[in-house]
Amino acid sequence: MIEKYRYANDTIQSNRSNVIDYYHQWQTADIRADLQENRNDAVMIFQNISYNINIACSIRSNNAFLGKEIYICGRRKYDSRACVGTNHFENVYHADTIEEVINHLHSLGYTVYAVDNIMEYNPINIMDVSFPKKSAFVFGEENAGLSKSDIDLCDSMVYIKNIGSVRSLNVSVASGIVLYEYCRQWR
Repeated sequence: MIEKYRYANDTIQSNRSNVIDYYHQWQTADIRADLQENRNDAVMIFQNISYNINIACSIRSNNAFLGKEIYICGRRKYDSRACVGTNHFENVYHADTIEEVINHLHSLGYTVYAVDNIMEYNPINIMDVSFPKKSAFVFGEENAGLSKSDIDLCDSMVYIKNIGSVRSLNVSVASGIVLYEYCRQWR
């Protein structure tokens, strides 16, 4: 079952330290409503992320690029401190399985991309993909990545080409890069 995360009272005034000046005197619910009007259609899905600062930092990136929704699959809890309050403005959901989220998004016309660098799946460099407006991106746990069954649920796989000595990026950085590239194509 997909459930929306619930946060603090919507009547609280925003955290002045991490909102643009325009929103300083606004209530949380009003900021959320204003942001909702300008969101793009990008969706991020996180599958069994164990180092949960990645989830919180990804929620913050989602706010920066105004992604539509975030789904956290598997483990329910995450430490929201790295969100720096942006979780109060975002549409964050929990689901027990990735399959129910992907089925839901497919029913809405989404193309779902696994984001991983497993070369035997012939992933496409994100710089070489024209993302459809309704795109969803699945990120797996850093050490294990996505399972074959998770990848098989997706429509395609993309990766971020690294040119240094590191094999991969952490999940929060990768999600920010993917959202940026999506927005570069659709803004």
